[in-house]
Amino acid sequence: MLLELFIDNFVIIKRNHIYFEEGFNVLTGETGSGKSLILQAINLCLGARADKDSIGRFADKTIIEAVFEVNPEIKTILCDMDVSFDDNKLIITRTIGKKSSSIRVNGRITNLNSLKDISHILMDIYKQGDSNSFMNSANYMDLIDNFTKDDESKDIRDNLSKLYKQRLELVDKFNKLDLSEEEITRERDLINYQINEIEEVDIFNLDEESLDREYQKLNNISSIMNSSNKIKEYIDSSEFGQVSLTSLINECISEISSYTSVDEKIEDIYKSLINISELINDVYQDIDSYESSLEQDPERMYELDMINQTLFSLKRKYGSTIDDIRGYYDNIKERIKELDEIEGLRSTIDRDMSKINKDLSDYSLQLSEIRKNKGKILEAEINKAIKELDIKNGKFKIEIRRKEGLGSNGFDDIDFLISTNKGDSLKPLSKTASGGELSRIMLAFKEVFSDADTVDTLIFDEIDTGISGRTAQVVGEKILDLSKKRQIIAISHLPQIASLANNHILIKKEDIEDFTVSRTEKLSNGDRSLEIARMISGVDITATSKKSAEEMLQMAEDLRND
Repeated sequence: MLLELFIDNFVIIKRNHIYFEEGFNVLTGETGSGKSLILQAINLCLGARADKDSIGRFADKTIIEAVFEVNPEIKTILCDMDVSFDDNKLIITRTIGKKSSSIRVNGRITNLNSLKDISHILMDIYKQGDSNSFMNSANYMDLIDNFTKDDESKDIRDNLSKLYKQRLELVDKFNKLDLSEEEITRERDLINYQINEIEEVDIFNLDEESLDREYQKLNNISSIMNSSNKIKEYIDSSEFGQVSLTSLINECISEISSYTSVDEKIEDIYKSLINISELINDVYQDIDSYESSLEQDPERMYELDMINQTLFSLKRKYGSTIDDIRGYYDNIKERIKELDEIEGLRSTIDRDMSKINKDLSDYSLQLSEIRKNKGKILEAEINKAIKELDIKNGKFKIEIRRKEGLGSNGFDDIDFLISTNKGDSLKPLSKTASGGELSRIMLAFKEVFSDADTVDTLIFDEIDTGISGRTAQVVGEKILDLSKKRQIIAISHLPQIASLANNHILIKKEDIEDFTVSRTEKLSNGDRSLEIARMISGVDITATSKKSAEEMLQMAEDLRND
């Protein structure tokens, strides 16, 4: 549910903070007052592309922020999309600058595509001329399967999806086994060559890190021996007159030994020097012992060189790491086994394929029957709804045809057909011309699917265009009924519809100094009655229009309380 919309420096909106409520929210105002700007701002928070020309003249950037309250179901979906929450609030912020722009969701930077993915879960917008899920034939199968929210369709579709995936895997496996004797011989020879090449190195018992350390040691053995000799000379030089670590430490010990009984701290220092002397002697012994163990091994060095060259060649052909080569080796060993048992495997795949094809066909038949039964119920409900919306000659039909082959969703091809006038033939809903009738048809769909829909907020942008009188009252009452299940935000120019809202927001333009500014105002009581009267009679508000407005508002109050 949309709670707040903050707009700063957007076209002619200087700064505006709009608060929405549960139920039915209506936005009204004279033509050109800025109603479309509010919808544009909402669309920007839902992933519409930003236009730098929309930056107002009051600052160097535009900020638009929408605050949503999300239910647990939507919150779970959004968390799976890596959206983080501190509570149940979702805050989307668009900042549009002349040089750079940014999008934040709950304070974290995101991109336009991610924002669009999120927006489909939050809100649906219905505007004349725009397409939506009910106008896209690709969605019809999901709409029918999700209608009434039963688990049977879902379970069958899950089974179909798993079986279809298994079938694709079997087809792929069979294609790999669909070989002539000549092809089998050629592939077997190639694999045997690769196996022999890989087996030149014992890759399953090879420790590449240990080999590398051994190679580096042998390759640097002369330098290591030289360094060892130098360290021994530094510790205990054999040359006369050369200062060594041992002689320096011994001098230090001698210098301080006479005073150990004078002060405990001196005694501690003396002991530390003795420990250092012993440690240096140990180091000398270790280096001497290590140096004695060193010897050059040209044969082992050559062997390591050959192993490294072989590994380099294998990595270039079969994988960039030892694990990749091991995996490749396992795969080709398995492939050799398949080639040796090819006839038996073909028979097994044929048998498995026949079983899967039968199961796919059975599940598809079950699902098709369920869809046809649901389709009859859905047809009846849509036809009832469009007649209630004063499309008296309207006729809606769901066409379910069997297509060639079958897929992960069965073998049905589904289309929604409609006619709105007597004598008209049924035409695909996706190709129906836009207009007031189409808007009402979309309202009928939304009403019928309201229980199955998870989207909390619906926006109707001038859905009342092209209607008046009793039809407008019926449309308004349908929107009111829908607002008891979903938050509704409607932009309207009809008093019959506006009077039914529980939250009325007026949009108007004002001249402030040298600028024209659009702003909003929440209406209540007398102010609301005046706005409804203006919508009835125009600029000149009469006593009759005032009385009519008060009667409409009282009637709306009674309807809301039913």
